[in-house]
Amino acid sequence: MTGRSPSFGGSPRSVAGCLIFLIAVAVMPLGASTTRVDLGGGAVAALDDQRQIFLEALPEKGEGLNSFSRRLCADAAAAEVVASANDGVRQLLAGVRYRVPFSSLRPEMQLRVVRGLFPQDRGSAEGWRHRVVPISGGSPTLWHVARWFTGAGENFVAIREANDLRDPDLAGGQEILIPRELLRPVFQVVLPASHPLRYDRDDEGDVALYDLQAGEALYSAVVVRFTGRVYAEDVNAVAEEIAARNGIRDVTDIPVGYSVRIPFELLQPEFLPAGDPRRREYEEGLVASGRFSNPVRAARLEGITVILDPGHGGADVGASVGGVWESLYVYDIVLRIRRILESTTAAEVVVTTADGGQPVPTDRDVLPYSKSHRVLTDPPYPILDSTVGVHLRWYLSNSVYRRAAARGRDGDQVVFLSVHADSLHPSLRGAMIYVPGAAYRGGTYGKSGSVYASRREFREAPRVSFGRPELERSEGLSRELARRMIESLRRRELAIHPFKPVREKVIRNRRSWVPAVLRYNAVPAQMLLEVCNLANQEDRRLIQQHDFRGRVARAVVEGLLDYYGDSEPLPAVAGP
Repeated sequence: MTGRSPSFGGSPRSVAGCLIFLIAVAVMPLGASTTRVDLGGGAVAALDDQRQIFLEALPEKGEGLNSFSRRLCADAAAAEVVASANDGVRQLLAGVRYRVPFSSLRPEMQLRVVRGLFPQDRGSAEGWRHRVVPISGGSPTLWHVARWFTGAGENFVAIREANDLRDPDLAGGQEILIPRELLRPVFQVVLPASHPLRYDRDDEGDVALYDLQAGEALYSAVVVRFTGRVYAEDVNAVAEEIAARNGIRDVTDIPVGYSVRIPFELLQPEFLPAGDPRRREYEEGLVASGRFSNPVRAARLEGITVILDPGHGGADVGASVGGVWESLYVYDIVLRIRRILESTTAAEVVVTTADGGQPVPTDRDVLPYSKSHRVLTDPPYPILDSTVGVHLRWYLSNSVYRRAAARGRDGDQVVFLSVHADSLHPSLRGAMIYVPGAAYRGGTYGKSGSVYASRREFREAPRVSFGRPELERSEGLSRELARRMIESLRRRELAIHPFKPVREKVIRNRRSWVPAVLRYNAVPAQMLLEVCNLANQEDRRLIQQHDFRGRVARAVVEGLLDYYGDSEPLPAVAGP
């Protein structure tokens, strides 16, 4: 009987019930409609005719539902999911396998199950290459493949485009590429390097080698791409350092094919050799956060609270290039997002700042100057000090989050979006998103002083503190939200940052950190969207067009709908 897979009926409630159940398990044939692969150690990978993947596993000696779930799912809270997948069973029987849904498994178990079921699958620099396996009732569709490997069936559209397919139905033996950026983190981290780096050592230490291609510059092709620097002063400083290491006198006159040496200490961890401690730590962080995905589905964002935070404002104009103030234009984008949300969805919308009474977007391209923005705490704070303004935003956000919980809303029904426009190296264009990297948060934090103590939101909870599991979950949910947002921006044909558009930290002046508005924010799913680079002439021209700002706003709302599982088209909205 050991190792057989039952039909997972209800939990026996008596000795006689147990005996009948075990006899049934012993004599029932395995379902012909389910594909099973023995993974060893009492575990079986299974794919049924409904295209559901799951693990069938034997409980260890003395293991109950909670410990069984914790071992395979890394979260005792998954016990309810496991029980539900097994018709409500609460007591596990020795020698009986129980189902664990694929989406609830530890990332390393997900990888093990996939490799068992699809032995011809392989990783490539571009992404995961899946060989379609026919099952009872026919082959899976692109929707199923997207759900397995990305966590969301809606990603089938991007996969179809990446493979130039017209038909979502697949044939046995067909190879499908799931692009790297769409994959669950556990699959991303096992892919071969997506870069043409080689590794060597010179007199000063370990280096990576990159052969400069035709039309490439040291700034963008090497510094921005491999060291993660994006701010002009950082890019220029690191370019000079690399040029000195290579004996390059003129960075504008490097021959095609020149092997540029990049010191290991300048590389971002994902570009280090496999097994390097820094890369291993980075990958372990991705795996840890990657086991979390948004469990909430909400048609038209029913029951969802969206906190919108326009960056800067008041005396803090943010980035200012060519007379364009960041604070003015991102505020207009937030007003457009709010209008779309309130007119087409059921979401509750909270905006952290205001300029005037009930401002609405206008059809003006170039916006008038204003320094009247205030943070909408109780009482409001006219933004005279940028640091105070930033900290009061997360105090306000945390207060909104607590009030939503007091009304019975789940924490995952609240989402925080801060909207900005950066000033980076002028060679860069497009949107970029920061999420709160768990490795860059932690400890207990709070402010002091009369400007804070006079606000209700501060008095409610002067200090914040987060545990490691909480931070890892927040990073995972935020990455999922950011990925949905990047996909939505792409669908609207808006420019995206060319290298790593979703980032877990800011790098500046050789320091790495999470922006304060995210670092101390209690909302699990949160992101800071940089809609464009004001230092780039084309981006600066676009943000001064109300049509562009409207397209960004629609893309943001569509990204939110995607995150909460609503794929219905967004209706048109009247107004500029």
